[in-house]
Amino acid sequence: MHEKALLRPCPICDSLAGRVIHTQHFQLSEGHPLPPVCDYVVCDGCGFAFYDTSVDQVGYDAYYAGMSKYADNATSTGAGVLSWDKERLDGLADQVADFCDNHSARILDIGCANGGLLTALQSKGFLNICGIDPSPDCVAATRKLSKGDAWVGTLANVPVEAGTFDGIILSHVMEHVRDLGAAMDLVYGLLNPGGWVYIEVPDASRYAEFLVAPFQDFNTEHINHFSEMGVANLCRRNRFVPELSGTKNIHSSKDVPYPALFWFARKSEEPMPIVKDGKLQGDLEKYIGDSEALMARIDASIGKLITKYPELIVWGTGQLTMKLLADTCLGDTKIAAFIDGNPINQGKLLHGTKVIAGSEIHAPQTPILVCSLINADSIQDSIRALQLPNPVVTLLKGVE
Repeated sequence: MHEKALLRPCPICDSLAGRVIHTQHFQLSEGHPLPPVCDYVVCDGCGFAFYDTSVDQVGYDAYYAGMSKYADNATSTGAGVLSWDKERLDGLADQVADFCDNHSARILDIGCANGGLLTALQSKGFLNICGIDPSPDCVAATRKLSKGDAWVGTLANVPVEAGTFDGIILSHVMEHVRDLGAAMDLVYGLLNPGGWVYIEVPDASRYAEFLVAPFQDFNTEHINHFSEMGVANLCRRNRFVPELSGTKNIHSSKDVPYPALFWFARKSEEPMPIVKDGKLQGDLEKYIGDSEALMARIDASIGKLITKYPELIVWGTGQLTMKLLADTCLGDTKIAAFIDGNPINQGKLLHGTKVIAGSEIHAPQTPILVCSLINADSIQDSIRALQLPNPVVTLLKGVE
């Protein structure tokens, strides 16, 4: 851990003083627009944790529009097609219904993905709802799935024709936003007098309790890491009065729980003082230590595999694979092909090797390494569905 002259002011308090708590390396696909090295820092001023990125919001918006993981409904969230995802969205709709008893309220879901939340809200009697998302494919899916309006756009570029709102939902959005203050100003301007905002984000104070894959929350996409105090400070600093908060456990994939926290906050007139978070750094240091231990176990397991199998097919090109290629002996392994179920990743080059669909495998003797811990079950289901004869290898258990 060391002090650093920050590239990015603290998105809560604007301090330029912070300390690096972890540096993460990634092996990115060819042409990937984000940096391959990430410094995660804690602000000296308010205790907030964030990725000290030099990429501006335009760069991140372009990334989400062109490389959306939500195009793959088999493993992604946001559509409510999968039972565990539908349960999450129905639960959020219940929270909104409990907080807002005006069913004619005009509500906007920013980052609506595939429209599952709009459908859930409609089932609770909210009919004056709409969504925006940077991905045209997600907007098309939303229009097909729900009866609400949907537009291509971002928090910084809400279409003028959308108008203003009584409530705005930011569910798992703010961890992706570089300039949080500017984002809250935009939300403020979109809300009618007395309007409210719902913010739900991953709960960084509980990352260690829900560890499945090493550094799963320190990835190229999550650039802000919130505790309840961090969200409260975000609201207070930007003229919102926090009204109702809590924590919850949701599912990021089948049978994999994930920690989240939320705040409902009401539009007010003046900013309020923030309070330094003195606990989050210690929570994250435990998470980092546990992740390092798990990464070492995986490295040792891969080392044993490659002494037995000189060549592997790697199924999965997500965040964990990008870390393993950079930080373990997987980067020195002969890889015949990378497989990914999301069409948006197919055809790209990763580590000098083409990413293909599972149906394109033509090496029946080469073992398939399931390079995911969070989505391992769904990947193995896909392998069985294709009736592939290849031996199947997992990261920690060996041949299944």
